Amino acid sequence: MTNKDLEGFVARLTALGGGSGDSRALYDDWAATYEANLQGDYGYVAPAIAVAAFVEACPARDVRILDLGCGTGLVGEALAAAGYGRIDGADISPGMLAEARAKQVYERLIEADLTRPLGLESAYDAAIAVGCFGGGHVGPEHIEGMLDCLRPGGPLVLYMNEIPYDEDDYPAHFARLEAAGRWRVLSTARSNYMAVLERPGWTIVAERAA
Repeated sequence: MTNKDLEGFVARLTALGGGSGDSRALYDDWAATYEANLQGDYGYVAPAIAVAAFVEACPARDVRILDLGCGTGLVGEALAAAGYGRIDGADISPGMLAEARAKQVYERLIEADLTRPLGLESAYDAAIAVGCFGGGHVGPEHIEGMLDCLRPGGPLVLYMNEIPYDEDDYPAHFARLEAAGRWRVLSTARSNYMAVLERPGWTIVAERAA
């Protein structure tokens, strides 16, 4: 592993405040080069890590899945490769959604701000959100809105950067949601999600309780 500095769009995104939700323009600008940048320059593997956890949590392949913050469709592509066929995606950036549409792995793509109600109450059997949390993205207070999209008992797999996980004390938010009877955390696991950079993150596997 080399000691590569953050630069370009990655550095700009990291500088945004946690939970600010103001990254639409940045992602529109980044969309065409997003995958080459993250995968080629940084060895980004968070989608593969999260989808591996999703397969364990949700072995049935006929479930209806919502990919929250789907971006260019890397998670949807990995889900399709694992045998899932009923996948919808939601993202704030029209540019990212255009890239995702070209992959032809989604049944429906929704332009949506994940910091606001999605109007998809109990519409999905399972959901996954990779890279949605932190600078310019959603905060821990928005997890409940993600849960609302699921049927009771439906799994939700999250993958997030360790910086907001620690700074915003996500475990405390997880505990409050569990105490309120909103979800059950089934597992948490720490891993590095960039092959050329020390960039720890967390996989959280949970399920909607009510």
